[in-house]
Amino acid sequence: MEAGPEMAKAEPVAEADPKAYVARVMAEIEEEVRLRRSSGDLPPRLERELDELFLAHSPVAGRGGDLTEALRMVDAATFVDPVVPVDSERAAGAVVKKGMRTLLLWYVGWITHQVSQFASAVSRTLHIVEGRLKELERKVEVQRVPSANVVEVQALHRADAWWVQAAVDAVARVRGRILHAASGDGWLVQRITAAGGDAYGVDPRSDLVEQGVGTVSDLRGEDLAEHLRAVAPAGLGALVLSGVVDGMASGERTQLLHLIATTLAPGGVLVVHSLSRSSWDAEDAPYEADLAPGRPLRPETWRQLLAHSGYDAAVTSGPGGLDYLVTAVRATVPPPEPTPAR
Repeated sequence: MEAGPEMAKAEPVAEADPKAYVARVMAEIEEEVRLRRSSGDLPPRLERELDELFLAHSPVAGRGGDLTEALRMVDAATFVDPVVPVDSERAAGAVVKKGMRTLLLWYVGWITHQVSQFASAVSRTLHIVEGRLKELERKVEVQRVPSANVVEVQALHRADAWWVQAAVDAVARVRGRILHAASGDGWLVQRITAAGGDAYGVDPRSDLVEQGVGTVSDLRGEDLAEHLRAVAPAGLGALVLSGVVDGMASGERTQLLHLIATTLAPGGVLVVHSLSRSSWDAEDAPYEADLAPGRPLRPETWRQLLAHSGYDAAVTSGPGGLDYLVTAVRATVPPPEPTPAR
């Protein structure tokens, strides 16, 4: 049988973004299931059996699966169907089974109703426990990694610094919101907004935020990590970090990069302004440098770190080697995840 023009149009076409392609295929499958369900071609019993088979044999159902995925199996098994099948290979078998089912349905239905209620209560309880465990895990993780203070050198963190215009040019034309952290009184937010960008600022130093509230419309006195957790996935077009990452310990920096990867849209821009180690150890360095849990990374380390995370990164050194600017564009197609060791 030759494929007609309509079938030819339905053939899948390779797309540049694998996630978009998978989303389109899943939407087509859901639409097909909906049509079959409405036409009666997909009985509820068969749909439940297919769901149970998928959950039982999918990788997430085995060892190492996430708790949320494991609870999907519990949710799928919550309902107990009292209507037993009556199919039989013998001619009279179906009639006998159907008669027995009719006679016992009131009794079996009464039992299965109570079992389903109990299973539903257990499922809800497990979901509450899961939520509490995740909240506890998040709090323990935050407490384990000490939060680094903002470390700024007055000569390098102001509107006429050499890197400011480069940062503005890199982010001002991106689509979506642009976040500057730590924004202080909003001096860089004003520059980006004047250049046409939709910018706002976040800074844990509430005293500096209050100074700029009168002139900058959107400044928030929040911790950067806490703020990023509240941002929708791919909700930012660009981020500018200045005075933030220099004093971070390795664990806190890894945590921040993970949050950025979640909130930065594909094709978004990440700009990192960092002090060099020479300026960090200078006699006139701010006192926060001595109290910080970590030290600045070398420029090449930032470039390699971002390259492995799916960014196209470039580094520009400042005059005198006191600081440098990292400009990175996130790839539209995420890099493949490493294969876990067996």
